[in-house]
Amino acid sequence: MQMTIYDAVTVGSRSNCVYPNPVTVTDADTMRQAAAFDHVCAAYKQNYRSVDNFLKADCLPMDCDNDHSDDPDDWLTPFDVAMDFPGVGMVFVYSRSHMKPKGKRGPRPRFHVYFICTETTNSAIYSSWKDRLIADYPYFDDGAKDSARFLFGVKD
Repeated sequence: MQMTIYDAVTVGSRSNCVYPNPVTVTDADTMRQAAAFDHVCAAYKQNYRSVDNFLKADCLPMDCDNDHSDDPDDWLTPFDVAMDFPGVGMVFVYSRSHMKPKGKRGPRPRFHVYFICTETTNSAIYSSWKDRLIADYPYFDDGAKDSARFLFGVKD
């Protein structure tokens, strides 16, 4: 397993757009280190996150907030998602909203899925991969699909 995450020096800063610290993720420990800070899964020109500045990415982050149902029997876990993608390399990290109320929804499992992918330098192709995942697996958040998506850091 290997993918690159780009960290900010912040945690919980929605307004930050600078992600200067690449972290090569090779195991659970390096993923914990990378996910502890606000982060992105692509390199950008001058480390400034924007669709127009996209340079490359070798992993594809997706959100699963379990907003598709209020019935706990319908909620997915990382195990459920892994079973939908046999043989595909991926990493799971619980979001900062895991098992907490969010918006109008009550507590439920919320997590990010980081799919290891072939490196691409094409922002449109990268976004189209997310579109395809959302079309085929509607439990992924369709509001988190552009090539400049950031994820908040989490402690655990």
